[in-house]
Amino acid sequence: MTNSPFETGPIVHFLYEPGDGGLDRVAILLANGMASRGIETELWLTKAHGSVGDMIAPNVTVRIVPTPRLGARGIQLLLQIPAVTRMIRKYQPKAIFSAGNQTNLSLAIARKLSGSSRTNFIQKITNPVLRPGLSRWARIARTWRFGFTARFADMCLTLSDADAEHYARIYPHAADKFQCVPNSYVTADMLKLGDSRQVRAPGTPARLLAVGRITTQKDYPTLIAALALIAERPWSMTILGDGSMREEIQKQARSSGIADRITFKGFVSDPTPFYAQSDILVLSSQWEGLPAAPLEAMATGCAIVATDCSEGLTRLLHRAGLETVPVQDARALAGAIASAMDRPQATAPLRACAATGTDSGLRLGLNNRRKSSFAAPQQQAAEDYQQTAHHRCPVDRITEDKNTDQRCDQ
Repeated sequence: MTNSPFETGPIVHFLYEPGDGGLDRVAILLANGMASRGIETELWLTKAHGSVGDMIAPNVTVRIVPTPRLGARGIQLLLQIPAVTRMIRKYQPKAIFSAGNQTNLSLAIARKLSGSSRTNFIQKITNPVLRPGLSRWARIARTWRFGFTARFADMCLTLSDADAEHYARIYPHAADKFQCVPNSYVTADMLKLGDSRQVRAPGTPARLLAVGRITTQKDYPTLIAALALIAERPWSMTILGDGSMREEIQKQARSSGIADRITFKGFVSDPTPFYAQSDILVLSSQWEGLPAAPLEAMATGCAIVATDCSEGLTRLLHRAGLETVPVQDARALAGAIASAMDRPQATAPLRACAATGTDSGLRLGLNNRRKSSFAAPQQQAAEDYQQTAHHRCPVDRITEDKNTDQRCDQ
């Protein structure tokens, strides 16, 4: 066992399900990384089955939270508050981490209702509180909601310094709680792939890549429109991801006359080989926290074209000498892609930014409810997983238990 301030209780990572989002993957990698350091680590899930469920390390205890199967995800999370409250009282975790925006509210309430004086609640803001398309009342409600959870949190994690500064201004009552802890995306394997990258020969077709769920947030309609504007140029596009808008996007590609140049691969659990085989990653999102795909691609030396969907990513790209384009602007996105085809980006600045953009580790100040520090290196968590990837938890053995006490055995 390592010398850890968590010896008196488990550290809990709360995740709705091991789905196909970057949020789910990061939560599991962080839990794996903590467990690999001898920290007693648990993963509390609403649903056990999902796309990345087999990533859960065998030394991470998995507990399934009893949840009424009513309504959408947000409703289920609220309905499970009594169960989570009982679990906090029963297992007395030293800290409980929210994986992202949607679980912050239910965990804040459950920790408060539990009356636990030893369980620290760490909320995480993974996507902007306010985003395009929200009504006035939705903006008011979301601003209030995140301020409420910040009041009851012991620490509020953001994915970039820009976000930490922004939310500290919006929520002055909790300004000292906001801390930037970048997600751990970049692995040693990704950086090694960059060592052997070959520069695309002038005039050869550019291999374009897009990674992410095919949903409104990722704004694939703008991406397809942008590609149609540069149809006369030599390129091919691979899209990794699935989602509710897939058929709509495929139809748009057909109507634009470029469907034969776009390959839809669906969800891919490890996109690393695709980064290494691509020339340009295109991110067309309307909003993001600090997205994984650009950082992972940069580590392999893949060029980046991105919208200004994330202030943290925009700052990082500026360090590499790159500019972002406005969201939902197909013409600007097309121009940026064409420019990247004509003038290949230098790989060294990209890889340097990727390596330093996520290297802060996890340094959370906690002392009972405040500031006794512990270090659980989040940056190393992904590499820990790479080293133990052959030894996974069989998710089909996890079942809901009324006592919520399930463990994955080796």
